[in-house]
Amino acid sequence: MKVLKGILRFILVVIAVVLVFAIVIVCSYVLGSPDTQLGSETRKVVSGPWTEYANDDPNAELYVFDLNQQGEFKIVKGEKQIADGWFKIDEKSRKIKMLMLPDHYTEEYAKFVKFKVLSEMSYSNLEFQLKDAEFGKNPSIIKDKEPTISFLMSAADGSSADSLVLKCKMYEYTLDLYASEHDLTKER
Repeated sequence: MKVLKGILRFILVVIAVVLVFAIVIVCSYVLGSPDTQLGSETRKVVSGPWTEYANDDPNAELYVFDLNQQGEFKIVKGEKQIADGWFKIDEKSRKIKMLMLPDHYTEEYAKFVKFKVLSEMSYSNLEFQLKDAEFGKNPSIIKDKEPTISFLMSAADGSSADSLVLKCKMYEYTLDLYASEHDLTKER
Protein backbone atom coordinates (compact mmCIF):
# COMPACT_ATOMS: atom_id res chain seq x y z
CA MET A 1 0.00 0.00 0.00
CA LYS A 2 2.84 2.39 0.85
CA VAL A 3 4.51 1.62 -2.46
CA LEU A 4 1.30 2.41 -4.33
CA LYS A 5 0.95 5.72 -2.48
CA GLY A 6 4.58 6.58 -3.30
CA ILE A 7 4.11 5.82 -7.00
CA LEU A 8 0.87 7.81 -7.10
CA ARG A 9 2.54 10.75 -5.35
CA PHE A 10 5.47 10.63 -7.84
CA ILE A 11 3.08 10.59 -10.81
CA LEU A 12 1.15 13.57 -9.43
CA VAL A 13 4.38 15.53 -8.89
CA VAL A 14 5.49 14.81 -12.48
CA ILE A 15 2.09 15.90 -13.82
CA ALA A 16 2.23 19.10 -11.73
CA VAL A 17 5.75 19.95 -12.99
CA VAL A 18 4.76 19.34 -16.62
CA LEU A 19 1.60 21.43 -16.18
CA VAL A 20 3.53 24.36 -14.66
CA PHE A 21 6.11 24.15 -17.44
CA ALA A 22 3.37 24.14 -20.11
CA ILE A 23 1.60 27.11 -18.47
CA VAL A 24 4.84 29.13 -18.37
CA ILE A 25 5.54 28.46 -22.08
CA VAL A 26 1.98 29.30 -23.16
CA CYS A 27 1.83 32.48 -21.07
CA SER A 28 5.19 33.72 -22.35
CA TYR A 29 3.83 33.61 -25.91
CA VAL A 30 0.21 34.60 -25.36
CA LEU A 31 0.69 37.37 -22.80
CA GLY A 32 3.88 38.84 -24.26
CA SER A 33 3.83 41.50 -26.91
CA PRO A 34 6.65 42.39 -29.33
CA ASP A 35 9.15 45.14 -28.60
CA THR A 36 8.01 48.29 -30.43
CA GLN A 37 10.93 50.55 -29.50
CA LEU A 38 12.12 52.78 -32.31
CA GLY A 39 15.09 51.27 -34.11
CA SER A 40 14.61 47.71 -32.86
CA GLU A 41 14.55 44.88 -35.38
CA THR A 42 11.33 43.60 -33.83
CA ARG A 43 9.56 46.89 -34.55
CA LYS A 44 10.68 46.67 -38.17
CA VAL A 45 9.51 43.06 -38.52
CA VAL A 46 6.03 43.78 -37.07
CA SER A 47 5.52 46.97 -39.11
CA GLY A 48 3.35 45.34 -41.76
CA PRO A 49 2.64 42.18 -43.74
CA TRP A 50 5.56 40.54 -45.58
CA THR A 51 4.79 39.16 -49.05
CA GLU A 52 6.99 36.70 -50.93
CA TYR A 53 8.32 38.22 -54.14
CA ALA A 54 11.22 36.07 -55.39
CA ASN A 55 9.66 32.86 -56.63
CA ASP A 56 10.92 31.15 -59.79
CA ASP A 57 7.54 29.61 -60.58
CA PRO A 58 5.15 32.26 -62.00
CA ASN A 59 2.13 30.07 -61.13
CA ALA A 60 3.17 29.47 -57.51
CA GLU A 61 0.99 30.64 -54.65
CA LEU A 62 2.92 33.28 -52.72
CA TYR A 63 3.34 33.36 -48.94
CA VAL A 64 2.24 36.31 -46.79
CA PHE A 65 3.48 36.65 -43.19
CA ASP A 66 1.56 38.99 -40.91
CA LEU A 67 3.16 39.50 -37.48
CA ASN A 68 1.23 42.10 -35.50
CA GLN A 69 1.94 44.26 -32.45
CA GLN A 70 -0.23 42.17 -30.15
CA GLY A 71 2.05 39.15 -30.62
CA GLU A 72 -0.22 37.27 -33.03
CA PHE A 73 0.87 35.91 -36.40
CA LYS A 74 -0.85 34.61 -39.50
CA ILE A 75 0.73 32.79 -42.45
CA VAL A 76 -1.22 32.72 -45.71
CA LYS A 77 -0.28 30.84 -48.89
CA GLY A 78 -2.20 32.12 -51.88
CA GLU A 79 -5.74 32.59 -50.57
CA LYS A 80 -5.50 29.92 -47.85
CA GLN A 81 -4.41 30.54 -44.27
CA ILE A 82 -1.99 27.76 -43.33
CA ALA A 83 -1.07 28.75 -39.74
CA ASP A 84 -1.90 31.22 -36.98
CA GLY A 85 -1.07 31.70 -33.33
CA TRP A 86 1.28 33.74 -31.13
CA PHE A 87 4.94 34.62 -31.58
CA LYS A 88 7.93 36.17 -29.92
CA ILE A 89 11.11 37.41 -31.56
CA ASP A 90 14.64 36.74 -30.33
CA GLU A 91 16.71 39.53 -31.90
CA LYS A 92 20.04 38.06 -30.77
CA SER A 93 19.60 34.80 -32.66
CA ARG A 94 17.28 36.40 -35.26
CA LYS A 95 14.56 33.81 -34.75
CA ILE A 96 10.80 34.07 -34.56
CA LYS A 97 9.37 31.47 -32.19
CA MET A 98 5.73 30.59 -32.75
CA LEU A 99 3.09 28.86 -30.65
CA MET A 100 -0.06 27.44 -32.28
CA LEU A 101 -3.02 25.43 -31.12
CA PRO A 102 -2.95 21.93 -32.69
CA ASP A 103 -5.89 22.63 -35.03
CA HIS A 104 -4.61 26.06 -36.12
CA TYR A 105 -2.25 24.90 -38.85
CA THR A 106 -2.75 22.87 -41.99
CA GLU A 107 -1.22 19.55 -43.00
CA GLU A 108 1.04 21.48 -45.39
CA TYR A 109 2.53 23.50 -42.52
CA ALA A 110 2.79 20.49 -40.16
CA LYS A 111 6.31 19.64 -41.38
CA PHE A 112 7.57 22.84 -39.69
CA VAL A 113 5.88 22.11 -36.33
CA LYS A 114 7.65 20.60 -33.31
CA PHE A 115 5.82 18.99 -30.39
CA LYS A 116 2.41 19.63 -32.05
CA VAL A 117 2.35 23.32 -31.04
CA LEU A 118 5.77 24.99 -31.57
CA SER A 119 7.39 26.27 -34.74
CA GLU A 120 10.38 28.46 -35.46
CA MET A 121 11.72 30.45 -38.36
CA SER A 122 14.86 32.50 -38.80
CA TYR A 123 15.12 35.83 -40.53
CA SER A 124 18.03 37.62 -42.18
CA ASN A 125 18.84 40.36 -44.70
CA LEU A 126 16.43 42.83 -43.06
CA GLU A 127 16.58 46.03 -45.11
CA PHE A 128 14.18 48.66 -43.84
CA GLN A 129 13.90 52.27 -44.97
CA LEU A 130 10.91 54.60 -44.76
CA LYS A 131 10.39 58.18 -45.89
CA ASP A 132 9.26 60.79 -43.35
CA ALA A 133 10.05 58.33 -40.57
CA GLU A 134 10.79 61.11 -38.08
CA PHE A 135 8.73 61.13 -34.91
CA GLY A 136 5.37 62.80 -35.29
CA LYS A 137 5.03 62.23 -39.02
CA ASN A 138 3.25 59.40 -40.78
CA PRO A 139 5.97 57.16 -42.18
CA SER A 140 5.40 55.50 -45.52
CA ILE A 141 7.20 53.05 -47.76
CA ILE A 142 9.41 54.45 -50.50
CA LYS A 143 8.31 53.06 -53.86
CA ASP A 144 10.99 50.85 -55.45
CA LYS A 145 12.76 50.62 -52.04
CA GLU A 146 10.28 48.47 -50.16
CA PRO A 147 11.62 46.87 -46.97
CA THR A 148 12.93 43.34 -47.59
CA ILE A 149 13.62 40.30 -45.43
CA SER A 150 14.48 36.63 -45.91
CA PHE A 151 12.69 33.98 -43.84
CA LEU A 152 14.05 30.46 -43.33
CA MET A 153 11.41 27.94 -42.30
CA SER A 154 13.23 24.82 -41.07
CA ALA A 155 11.62 21.41 -41.03
CA ALA A 156 10.93 20.04 -37.55
CA ASP A 157 12.89 16.85 -38.28
CA GLY A 158 15.94 18.87 -39.31
CA SER A 159 16.00 17.76 -42.94
CA SER A 160 17.21 20.45 -45.28
CA ALA A 161 15.06 19.04 -48.12
CA ASP A 162 11.90 20.29 -46.41
CA SER A 163 13.35 23.68 -45.40
CA LEU A 164 12.03 26.73 -47.18
CA VAL A 165 13.77 30.08 -47.84
CA LEU A 166 11.40 32.92 -48.71
CA LYS A 167 12.43 36.39 -49.83
CA CYS A 168 9.73 38.88 -48.89
CA LYS A 169 8.88 42.56 -49.25
CA MET A 170 6.64 44.82 -47.23
CA TYR A 171 4.37 46.77 -49.56
CA GLU A 172 2.19 48.30 -46.84
CA TYR A 173 3.32 49.92 -43.57
CA THR A 174 0.71 49.23 -40.88
CA LEU A 175 2.48 49.80 -37.52
CA ASP A 176 0.26 51.82 -35.21
CA LEU A 177 2.51 54.49 -33.68
CA TYR A 178 0.09 55.00 -30.80
CA ALA A 179 1.03 51.55 -29.55
CA SER A 180 4.72 52.43 -29.61
CA GLU A 181 6.99 53.55 -26.79
CA HIS A 182 5.98 57.19 -27.33
CA ASP A 183 2.77 58.90 -26.30
CA LEU A 184 2.19 61.20 -29.27
CA THR A 185 -0.40 63.27 -27.38
CA LYS A 186 2.28 64.49 -24.93
CA GLU A 187 4.62 65.62 -27.71
CA ARG A 188 2.44 68.51 -28.95
